[in-house]
Amino acid sequence: MRKPKKLTALLLALTLLFACAACGSGNSTTDSGKTISGTLPEIIDRLYDTVDVDDEQRDFLKNSVGTVEIPKDQSAYYFGVENLDFEEAVASEPFINAIAFSVCLMRVKGGTDIDELKAEIRRSANPAKWICVDVNPNDVRVESVGDLVLLIMADDSEKYSEAFYPSPSKKQNLTKTPKIAMMNINAA
Repeated sequence: MRKPKKLTALLLALTLLFACAACGSGNSTTDSGKTISGTLPEIIDRLYDTVDVDDEQRDFLKNSVGTVEIPKDQSAYYFGVENLDFEEAVASEPFINAIAFSVCLMRVKGGTDIDELKAEIRRSANPAKWICVDVNPNDVRVESVGDLVLLIMADDSEKYSEAFYPSPSKKQNLTKTPKIAMMNINAA
């Protein structure tokens, strides 16, 4: 009779151990290891689809903004940082450059110190890179989820920043996939 009780107690203890380990691993409050699925253009499309903007701004996003790949040798223009070494990056900007609006999304390489990179981009991004127009420096935001870094330079940048995260608690709980969007360019 003693062996079944010991075996039952051991099995119960192992079950509790595994249950506690499984619960603890899924509730991280950091964004490392979290990902947003899709290609970079798809992610920006979802961002634009979910951002809380008026009809005029939504029309601007759908009809006046295009997304292009960022070559590594042009990282300084888009992110303000020379010679960034990233996996891939795209910029979503107006077809006509007289409008101060830029959303750039980068997938960083493994081992990158994302907090340090975000701080460097925030210090270096040029909110006056356009001819005759600029963005208020307070409207420059740098966000991240997993291996993605998002630079937003736009009026109402906080709306785009909020749409990048999966829930109103933003950075507190990144276990869900965020609703993010990007514009696709359909060249004729």
